Amino acid sequence: MVVALLCVVIGFAVLIYSAQKFVDGASGLALCLGVPEILIGILIIGFGTSAPEMLVSVFSALDGSPALALGNSWGSNICNISLILGVTALLTPVIVKRNLQKKEYPLLLLTVIIPLVFAADGIISRTESAFLLVFISLFVAYTVFEGLRARKQSKAVKNGTDSQSADEELQIEECSEEARSLGPVRSAVYTVAGLIFMVLSSKIIVYGAVDIAKLLEISEVVIGLTVVAIGTSLPELTASIIAARKGSNELAVGNIIGSNIFNNTAVLGLAGVIMPYSVDKIVLYRDGGFCLLLTLSLIIFSLSLKSDKARLGRRIGAFWLTAYVLYTALLIYMSLNGNRLPEFLSFLN
Repeated sequence: MVVALLCVVIGFAVLIYSAQKFVDGASGLALCLGVPEILIGILIIGFGTSAPEMLVSVFSALDGSPALALGNSWGSNICNISLILGVTALLTPVIVKRNLQKKEYPLLLLTVIIPLVFAADGIISRTESAFLLVFISLFVAYTVFEGLRARKQSKAVKNGTDSQSADEELQIEECSEEARSLGPVRSAVYTVAGLIFMVLSSKIIVYGAVDIAKLLEISEVVIGLTVVAIGTSLPELTASIIAARKGSNELAVGNIIGSNIFNNTAVLGLAGVIMPYSVDKIVLYRDGGFCLLLTLSLIIFSLSLKSDKARLGRRIGAFWLTAYVLYTALLIYMSLNGNRLPEFLSFLN
């Protein structure tokens, strides 16, 4: 018990410290490259925090269980919005700029709908999986192009040759003092090292928490659906909270958007190319449907706030967190009752 407690305490200390360095490094990287933080959040942070899911997807497919990628992808997306963005908004309001709502949100929604359409016939084929990989490749190319264009515009603004609005300029004043003082090398080191230590420390926390739960004789099923599920999301959760508190809201939101886009395309596509997999009807409606509803709620909440900078506050955060608790309760109920749905949801069978 003592060793387990130490793992949890030390793990959280390392997690918080590494997340702070990670956010500063990512902000500094955006400044050095001359691109908006949202692009760093989507491409680097989103991709980096989705790397574990992609590895699980590949290994599960090679082991003959590619369908695990589906639950891994949709489960991670649900957790990203309802738990991570929910807790972040609950602790500190998250600002969403209007240009994000016009560009990245439609792409996010599209990547949620496409796998649902592919899974409607009960199977995701190699051709459909290859399409998802082509889609994510085009998305990465588009993101890089947008970054280069933003960098060019930023230079033009600084030289006084372009009259772009302030939203197109780099918001240096929103970054922390440390982020502003970092050079390109230190920014890159902080970003990479911070991400690695966030993942490692979350693994240590999960190890200690699982050990404590077993000593308290808590069911392994419950441990898997709660402790492990939340533990594997700790890097994204901590990074988003710290980024929002430091004023780097675009990193916090970009983290969620980028991670979900990669999960819906790269994670599902890699597994399906290796081996096509079937989709259970309950998984399609329960997990896929809930993932779609949460994505729509993110878009609707942002668009309903009539401002150039939508403010996702505590009420919205509480709504998402409540949704996560109810979803987790449903999973636990089904796990303890032979995967049967409650009576009021029996129409999904």
